[in-house]
Amino acid sequence: MARNSDNYPSYEVPGEDFDPKREVEEAIDAGEKALACLNRASKCLDSASGWGMLDIFGGGLITGLAKHHRIDEAQDALREAQSSLAVFSRELSDVREFSGLKVDIGRGWTFADFFFDGAISDIVVQSKIEDARSRVDHARDTVRDALARLEKLR
Repeated sequence: MARNSDNYPSYEVPGEDFDPKREVEEAIDAGEKALACLNRASKCLDSASGWGMLDIFGGGLITGLAKHHRIDEAQDALREAQSSLAVFSRELSDVREFSGLKVDIGRGWTFADFFFDGAISDIVVQSKIEDARSRVDHARDTVRDALARLEKLR
């Protein structure tokens, strides 16, 4: 691999004009969108967590409904974040300095306490919310680190 005058690696890609600067910019754009989605997911999970704690300590039907509304919003935000992370991962693969960076926040969490409302199920749901918050925080850190590395390539 040769380096060109702008400190970007130059590559031969059959049938395609490879522009390292463009690839870095595309990756930065995708990373910023992924970070925005993760931030939204984090806010939704924070709200769901607050309602979840209230539900554990004596909430009623209204509290449970509010919590599940926030959980639904969080699940939507997590799906959007997962999709944006997949785009970011693809864009990073076009920047040759990044090899194999994968960010996954998990999929398919379900919440049983809506059907089996009680203290134990409320605690299990709260645990799942906290686990998701942790995964989102880790993903945000990873995306921020990748964006910082990309900025150096700009």
